[in-house]
This record gives sequence, structure tokens and C-alpha cells, in this order.
Amino acid sequence: MKKGAIYGVIAAFIIIAMMIFIPVVSQRASDPLPETSTAAEQTKDPGTTDSAVTATVTQEQPQPATSDAVTEPGADTDGTGQTGEDPGTTATDPETTIPAEVTTVAETETETVTETTTVPETTTAPETTTAPETTTAPETTTTPETTTAPVTTKPDVTPLDPEKKYVAFTFDDGPHPTNSKKITDKMLEYNGKCTFFVIGNLIKGDREKGMQYAYDHGMEIAIHCWTHDHYYTKEPEYFHEEVYKTADKIKESIGEWPTIMRPPGGNITDSQVKESEFAVIIWSVDTNDWRYKKTDKSVKEENVKTIVNNALYDSKGNFNVKNGDIILMHEIYENSYDAFCIIIEELHKRGFEFVTVSELLQNPQTGYKYYSTYKIK
Repeated sequence: MKKGAIYGVIAAFIIIAMMIFIPVVSQRASDPLPETSTAAEQTKDPGTTDSAVTATVTQEQPQPATSDAVTEPGADTDGTGQTGEDPGTTATDPETTIPAEVTTVAETETETVTETTTVPETTTAPETTTAPETTTAPETTTTPETTTAPVTTKPDVTPLDPEKKYVAFTFDDGPHPTNSKKITDKMLEYNGKCTFFVIGNLIKGDREKGMQYAYDHGMEIAIHCWTHDHYYTKEPEYFHEEVYKTADKIKESIGEWPTIMRPPGGNITDSQVKESEFAVIIWSVDTNDWRYKKTDKSVKEENVKTIVNNALYDSKGNFNVKNGDIILMHEIYENSYDAFCIIIEELHKRGFEFVTVSELLQNPQTGYKYYSTYKIK
């Protein structure tokens, strides 16, 4: 009896031990191994291989204690493979299944690393190197197209009649109450015409009547100035006022807009010439009559003779009037009129005919200074 009781106690102890031990073993077998592999992943060097990871996990996996004696009574111990374990539990060795799971993790990790090595795709900087497209400066080098200055050639005045000789008498500083008419009448004696360059603020009263008489008989009326001030030293606005006030006054008096002008003293700037609406007329023969205006008996005859010589001859006494010349005189002086009567007679004898400036130059262009038909600047 004692022996049977002892066996019963041992059997009960074994059963209790198995009830405690088997669940523990089963729990360990079912523990999620990825947690240990996650630790491996955190400590894994990117340069380690899959086998190294597997080895690490294997070493860290705790080994369960073996229980050779934990078998039920009647267990086959002759090597047939029949054990006394619960059929509901699997007898797979944890060490044989862990490497497969770790290998899967390693493969996933290596694939992921390979996929993330796409940094070279962001090296698109060469696409932004489009600066050469902005180098279009050579297209703006069109300056040679603006070099059209050679096209603006000086006007060429064709002679009215190559078989004849022409000169243009011009008279400044009028109109004069008596001399405008006297000069006009003398020109008509030679079937000729002349040009009067008048001062705007003198166009009134008998002076205006004298100018109108000249115009009505075929003489040309042109601009000299408004006050006889030398406007070439003034501001552009002053030049404009002097010229255009005179032009307006002429138009008001005779009903025709003038087309030519002569600056006082022949002084004018290049910019004024270019800006002027009127062709600028200078002269080629200067009588200097204004220097010899005294009419005293002791000097009058000599003064008139000097004016005539200045018009017809050079300093050596050679005849100096040429076809196409423009002769400068002043209508306001008595000596000038007396000298004019001698000069026109001498030129008539030499075969010259007398025309207005616009007829001589055949409607001169603006932007130029005309000294004669053969000298234009």
C-alpha cells in the first residue's frame, strides 16, 4: 500500500508539473519572434548581410529547457517517434522556423534600401542651364540700318536756262515807305524781279503799303526777323518767335505764307537751320552798302562808287559777278538805291537777267543754307 500511494503521489506530481510546464513551453513557442528581429533591425548595420542578421537573431533566441523525463506513463522510448505530448501542440523546433522569418525581413529590408537609392533622379540641374537661350544680343545689332545719312544729299539746282545768266537781287531791313516802291519800279524797267527780306514789326502804315506794292508787282516778300535781334545767340523759343511772328504778319498783309528766310547778319546755328520750316538764304555777293550810308556831299559820291565796286569787282579790279549769284543790299539807305541803279545797268549790259531767290533756286528745300546756286550747305 505504501508503495502504491507513493506512485500515486509521483504520478499526481508529474501531471501537475506537466500542466504547468507545457503551457509555458507553448507560450514561448508562440511568442512573436519579429520583436527580436526588430531589435536586430535597429542594431543592424546597413553593411551587414542577411546571414549576419539571421545569426544574430538565432543567438538571441532563448533555448527552452529540455524535459526528458516529462513523458506520460507508457511513452514509447524505443525511438518510434510516438510521444506523450498534447496532439494540439506542434512539435516544431523554434530554431528551424526563426531563420525563415528573419530572412524574409532581411529580404524586405534590402529591397527597400535598393528602392530608396533613387537620389540620382533628382539631379535635374542640367535642365535649368538654359542661359544660352538668352544670349540674343547679336539680334539687336541693327545699328547699320540707321546709317541712312548718305541718302540726304545736298540739292542740285538746275539752271533755269543754260543759255542765260541769272542773278537775284535781295534787299534787307524793309519795308521802306518810299524805297520799296522805287526799287520795284527800277526792277520793272529791266523786266526783272527781286526779293525783299522784311522786318516784321515794321510792317505797318506807309511801309506796309510799299511792301504790298512790291508784292503786287511780282516781287517776293520773305522773312528777315521781327526785331532785327541776332537770335542765333538766343534760346530756341526766341528764334521761333522772331521767325514765326514775322511770317504771320506777312501772311496777314499780303495773303501768302513766305517760304524762305534770312537771319540778321547771316548768323544762324545748324540746329536752327534744321528745325526751321523755311529755307535759309545767305548771299554770295556782299556790297557792304550799310557801311557807306552817309549822304554828305563830301562823301556821298565816293560811298556810292564803293558800293558799286564791292558788288561788281574783286580786290584786283576783276569783274566778280557769276551766274547764280545772290546779291545782298539794304533798301533803307539812299546811297544803296543810287548804287543799285548803277549795278543793275552794268549787269544788264553783260547779259544778266534778274529773278527772285525762289525762282533762281527753283523752290529751295528746308534744312539747308543757300549762298548761291553753286554753294549750298
